[in-house]
Amino acid sequence: MGRFTEDMGRLRDEIESERIARQTLIADTRQEVTEAAHAFISDLKNTVGTLQADFRAEHADMAESARSDRNAFLARLGGAVADIRVAAAERQASVREALAESAAQARDERAQSNAQMRDEVAALQDGFKHARGVMAMEVRAAGQSFVSGIVGAVADIQRDTMQLVGDFAGERSAGRAAWRGAAPKAAAPARAKPQQAAPEAAKPAAAKPRHKAAAPAEAVMKPMEKPAEKPMEKPAERPMMDEARPTHGAGDESMP
Repeated sequence: MGRFTEDMGRLRDEIESERIARQTLIADTRQEVTEAAHAFISDLKNTVGTLQADFRAEHADMAESARSDRNAFLARLGGAVADIRVAAAERQASVREALAESAAQARDERAQSNAQMRDEVAALQDGFKHARGVMAMEVRAAGQSFVSGIVGAVADIQRDTMQLVGDFAGERSAGRAAWRGAAPKAAAPARAKPQQAAPEAAKPAAAKPRHKAAAPAEAVMKPMEKPAEKPMEKPAERPMMDEARPTHGAGDESMP
């Protein structure tokens, strides 16, 4: 055989040896990888188990700590709420007491003000009654004084009127007598009636006789109007004297 054949045989051997070596390397690598994977998985399982155990322990510890903290917080919160309730109850009690005191004070002040107002109203009523009584007495006294003054004035006017009527009647009689040719008679002085209105002026019913006292003056004044109607310009006529006689008689009857 030639050199090429030897080279080809040697190359085949080398390729075979390389194939065997590669297969061996692959088998070794696969085994190593498998062992490493099993070891890694085992270590990972162990690590995960350890981590889980540690996590459970830490979780339990943390849960216990959180529970204790929560219980402590709830206890503190309950104490704070109890304190707040006690403070609120005390404040409500103080507010109720203050309201009761203010209501009692307001009630007392209202009662005092009502009593004072009643006293003031009673005093005002008494003052009004007293002032009204005084005013009524003053008005009554003023009315009585006014009525007595009017009665006195009417009596004076009546007396003066009667005196004037008497004087006029006397002068008329003297004139008629002189007209007839007889001697003139002295006219009798008119007698004035005694003034009786002064004692009656103090009575409340003194205003009623005022109209009765004025009646004679009107009755006396009526004959005074008739002589003014006689025609005095015809002295020669006799019937005028005859007509004057009834008038003279009426005038004499009207004299007091």
